[in-house]
Amino acid sequence: MVAFVVVLTASVFGGEWTPTQWRGEPAWESSSCGWTAVVSAERARLIALTPPGGGDSLLFAEFKTQFSWGGHRFWLGPQTAWKVVWPPPTDWETSPAARIETEGGVLRVVHPHTDPAYPALTRVYEWRGGVLHCMASWSDARFQGIHILQIPPDAVVRVKRRITPELALGYVLPPIYKRDGLLTDREVSPEVARIDGDEITLRNTGVVAEKIAVQPQDIVAEIGGYRLTLKRGEMRGMSEVVPDLGMVTQVYMGIAHNHFTEIEQLTPLAGEGVAVSEILLMPVAPRRAAIRPPRRHPSRR
Repeated sequence: MVAFVVVLTASVFGGEWTPTQWRGEPAWESSSCGWTAVVSAERARLIALTPPGGGDSLLFAEFKTQFSWGGHRFWLGPQTAWKVVWPPPTDWETSPAARIETEGGVLRVVHPHTDPAYPALTRVYEWRGGVLHCMASWSDARFQGIHILQIPPDAVVRVKRRITPELALGYVLPPIYKRDGLLTDREVSPEVARIDGDEITLRNTGVVAEKIAVQPQDIVAEIGGYRLTLKRGEMRGMSEVVPDLGMVTQVYMGIAHNHFTEIEQLTPLAGEGVAVSEILLMPVAPRRAAIRPPRRHPSRR
């Protein structure tokens, strides 16, 4: 068994956000407990999370393409409320930040708002000890928040199922490309999943695309010897309406031009007024972690 410890440095509490460059893009960075978070101004999102001592980011981010800008995506759903099912609205997914503000350890990212059919988005990033708080806010009761964290396809992801009289499998399969509807009676593909009791272990083999949804919970991902836990954080201004049968912790494994893994935390539909949702990222290094050698994938050309 690999033992994990939090790597402590002088910056036990998150440092200030300072300007930097990330792959030639203007960005901001802040470090805490040895970990460094990078937010790209051109992509208006958290784009990298680098371990102590250097090495590859735990997040996956390709060069900007029509398919994905990587890192911490945040959309408002359900997608049936969009003008078209795909792609996501430009203001949310493929636009630079309209404005970035810093105050000590807090970074505020304001998305552009050019389409009145959709609400404006604002993000806030802040280290608190070894936990990176990633918050988003909006005002529109038609929508729920969807936090999507893109990670490398070689990550090993673990979640738990809970069998109930209504859900014999303990999980559901959400819609993906060429698969409509929410499936409650189809088993997850054995090509990507192993089930041992209540624990589901997921590996993106690049052979089949798959998506699975479970009850609200932490997601644990092992990435190149490191461990990243994605937790559900503070939520305010939500209604009692929860889509996807309440199965709002989800994992997507893509293939071909989408060959990455996404770990996701969704919210209920918003209520009246301002809705706020955050995820918490808890990266941990193994006790005797060496510098992680760079991976060879399209984002490392």
